[in-house]
Amino acid sequence: MSSPNGSDNHKKDKITEGFVIGDPKHDVDPVYQLLLSNSQLSKKHLNHAAYLADQNDTNIETELIANRYISDHDYFRCIAQQLDLKFFTEIDPSSIISSPSIDVLLSRNGPLRIQMDNRVYTVISPSVADFQKLKNLFSSKPDLQQNFAIAASKTIREAVWQLNEIERVGTVVRQLQDTQPDMSAKSLLSNWQSYFLGVLSLAACLLVYFQPGSIFLALHASLALIYLSFNLLKLSAGFYPHPEADLQKLPEPTRNLPYYTILIALYKEEQVAEQLIKAMSRLNWPKSKLDIKLICEADDMATINALINANPGPEFEIIKVPHMEPRTKPKALQYAMSGAKGEFIAVYDAEDRPHPEQLMEAYRWFDQGDECIGCMQAPLVITNADVGWLPGLFSLEYSGLFRRLIPLLSHFGLPIPLGGTSNHFRKSALERVGGWDPCNVTEDADLGIRLYSHGYNTGVLKRPTLETAPTNVAVWIKQRTRWLKGWMQTWLVFMRHPIRLLARRGFIGFVIMQVMIGGMLIAALAHPFAFIFIAYTLYKALLGTFFGASTLELILVYLDIFNLIGGYFIFVYVGMSALISGQRKKIKTRWLFLPPLYWLLMSFAGWRALSQLPLSSQLWEKTPHEPARRE
Repeated sequence: MSSPNGSDNHKKDKITEGFVIGDPKHDVDPVYQLLLSNSQLSKKHLNHAAYLADQNDTNIETELIANRYISDHDYFRCIAQQLDLKFFTEIDPSSIISSPSIDVLLSRNGPLRIQMDNRVYTVISPSVADFQKLKNLFSSKPDLQQNFAIAASKTIREAVWQLNEIERVGTVVRQLQDTQPDMSAKSLLSNWQSYFLGVLSLAACLLVYFQPGSIFLALHASLALIYLSFNLLKLSAGFYPHPEADLQKLPEPTRNLPYYTILIALYKEEQVAEQLIKAMSRLNWPKSKLDIKLICEADDMATINALINANPGPEFEIIKVPHMEPRTKPKALQYAMSGAKGEFIAVYDAEDRPHPEQLMEAYRWFDQGDECIGCMQAPLVITNADVGWLPGLFSLEYSGLFRRLIPLLSHFGLPIPLGGTSNHFRKSALERVGGWDPCNVTEDADLGIRLYSHGYNTGVLKRPTLETAPTNVAVWIKQRTRWLKGWMQTWLVFMRHPIRLLARRGFIGFVIMQVMIGGMLIAALAHPFAFIFIAYTLYKALLGTFFGASTLELILVYLDIFNLIGGYFIFVYVGMSALISGQRKKIKTRWLFLPPLYWLLMSFAGWRALSQLPLSSQLWEKTPHEPARRE
């Protein structure tokens, strides 16, 4: 399907042949004649809108508004004038006559009942197809006319969003706790986990007191084996690159394109507002079928004003989330889900620049018909890898993760902790698993495992999303602290019922989850201790006592050396092997000797995360973003 959104004028003239005003299929003369009298609208615009309406299974007025040929206010004002009805440019939320199902109006066009001036109005946003029906109705029952009014659908939604907003956000915060309490990270430990941890701590203290050497050796062996498993999993991904799908072999969509909702949570992102609007506007999807939610904290007026000044199109909607703890990205995403129109939902971050064809590729995978595919993950590509060693190694980490490890896990139907952005979901799958957990600060990992535990698989896209990595060590540490803390939350949540998870998806999936999450956490937390143990062993060797060590101690020494040195090699090898064209030259050779420093910073962030876990598990440390350089 050709994208109408980027067509030039010559192309518009060509494609609108055969779609002319006056055709009874498209024409309601009184309305269109008045629209044509608008100085900003021409017959050419109407013809192009008629063509798009046929292509997208919409109607002319929807395409006129979506392509900014006319504003929604001007269109609905025109309808109101023709029907001699009152027109509202804004609606006072306190005037709304509420009902238990009022929130359905967040994703559809009215009707809304309000009470003003001692009169009850039914406020509607009629299409041209409704025009003649309404005219006939008012002709036969003139008394009804005074009880109807017209407003743009956007005006109705704005009023409904403000109505009961505190109750709505409270429901969002409690939803997962109420419906699936065992899946919520609101409480850090379940009752049995608290009891087990207490017994384990007591037993460990007794063993350390009576058999300190044995307990430390057993602990060391356990951690080293998990660390080794994590390294071997990454190494296998490097040696087994899953071939990328041939997009040409994907079937064409078998039906008209559905609505696609995009959710973008924003906080203090005024610097990237204009870049974000431009990036989303480049997506190849009919604008009349796009539903882009820009989700802001209600008190973040700097970001809200920056978004307004960026002049977003009618497919964009700014949603203001009222203040309520926890102040997290997943809470914002879950709040906006109330108004999601789309059958499919994508999540992006403020600084993202997705490939224009990414939505189309994701939809073509979903459209193949396998309902078990609950999510498609797009790869993330770091564009500022050349500005310093930190973003350079970040780029290596991401390339290995998104182009080697995640494709391997996806190929074998194994659990995948998602990336925090460029996830494409079936809305039905999201709803079935309970959506996002507002209390988990790494909502992507949690949701990826929850989808897996409910029987859904995650696929991998080819079209990437461009991102910039932190260049400041302090910013990077705060970001990584949040990620690792969320992985800790996720592991604790899913280990509340390990037998259930084992029964649902089998032994291999259960083990891979332990290796992925447990291995990452242990690799971060235990990293400096491996250095200490190796240094201690070398010290013993210098004293001549090393060869008196037990066989297990000798094995652990070699295992620690492999985990450290081999881990650095695997990190570099897998990352470099997966870099896309043009990225390899951005990585300076001297940076390839700095993974030890990178992982020591990772360890610092891990211990920082562990220290926050008991009392500040829901603390969200914001990662600031800046506009990307021109690529």
